[in-house]
Amino acid sequence: MRPMRIFLNDDRHVMAKHSVVYPTQEELEAVQNMVSHTERALKAVSDWIDQQEKDCSGEQEQPMAEETETTEEGKDSEMKTGENPTRTLRGVMRVGLVAKGLLLKGDLDLELVLLCRDKPTISLLKRVADNLVLQFETVSEDKYEVIQNIREALIVIKSTKEPPLTLNIRLTSPLVREEMEKLSAGETLTVSDPPDVLDRHKCLAALASLRHAKWFQARANGLKSCVIVIRVLRDLCTRVPTWEPLRGWPLELLCEKAIGTANRPMGAGEALRRVLECLSSGILMPDGSGLYDPCEKDASDALEHLERQQREDITQSAQHALRLAAFGQLHKVLGMDPLPTKMPKKTKVETPVIDYTVQIPPSTTYAMPPLKRPIEEDGDDKSPSKKKKK
Repeated sequence: MRPMRIFLNDDRHVMAKHSVVYPTQEELEAVQNMVSHTERALKAVSDWIDQQEKDCSGEQEQPMAEETETTEEGKDSEMKTGENPTRTLRGVMRVGLVAKGLLLKGDLDLELVLLCRDKPTISLLKRVADNLVLQFETVSEDKYEVIQNIREALIVIKSTKEPPLTLNIRLTSPLVREEMEKLSAGETLTVSDPPDVLDRHKCLAALASLRHAKWFQARANGLKSCVIVIRVLRDLCTRVPTWEPLRGWPLELLCEKAIGTANRPMGAGEALRRVLECLSSGILMPDGSGLYDPCEKDASDALEHLERQQREDITQSAQHALRLAAFGQLHKVLGMDPLPTKMPKKTKVETPVIDYTVQIPPSTTYAMPPLKRPIEEDGDDKSPSKKKKK
């Protein structure tokens, strides 16, 4: 259609910028190797802990839960009914940039969440970390450094070769959130936590990152141009200090909302301009509609951490970027040189189609537990600025 031709030049610039910030094959292979080695080592640690507990109790060993196939509708894989509910370490899940496929060139920080049966404790963290050192020697020839960070409720894995990757394993348990929800509802609970239980807020943050990853895979991964635009804007947040407060979960929510509400699929250039239009309209301002967080039970604004000055600065910057794009100067927004207006004619050569959505293949080491609370499709019309109905 002719109206869409005006975005062709923007598409070229956005895709050219995306190819620059996209990780190299060597970087992706290094990430894949480190993540898979850690997952296999954690599975061995889980088996070791489970066997120790069975030897103490005299119980017979039960098989590990197996992973079911992911359905076409994008549902999360679930544990089969034959899983052992008494297992201390129930599973490990990828979260953050690895799970969402948002890695950029130079990203060295990776994340995993280790789900525990009970509330994780300092003694459990030390037990897992100590045995991880031994298990790494059996699953891989690569050398990894294991560091215990009790204050942050995580185990840090560092690669000893290039690139110097760092992987954070966050310990948590669904019991932490269940207990908090019951207390918020006014229920009286008798809680007998161990004296060395890990920080509750860190455990809740780990559970939130797990919900964010599942939501992103269900809603944003299949949305045309959404992942590409988020990667390009993540680079913008790194280059321009004004945009830095928007980086992370708020940026992902904003892009999905702006692109997902369009009445048709859009190319990368048009999708980026739509996100800039959304920001320019004043959605970040204190009197704006806010950005509803679909992963929280109660209505909450994903932008509540932004200060007033930050909101104004980002809005003004988005308006300036939108003006540049309207006058054919999107390359200035992207921080690149302008591309030639007319591309030289070349003989057509068949090039392989690259799937930019999936960076790292999914794991088959651990099964993913089902969502505790399904995402409501009608939650889009909710606004954190609206009061709850009594």
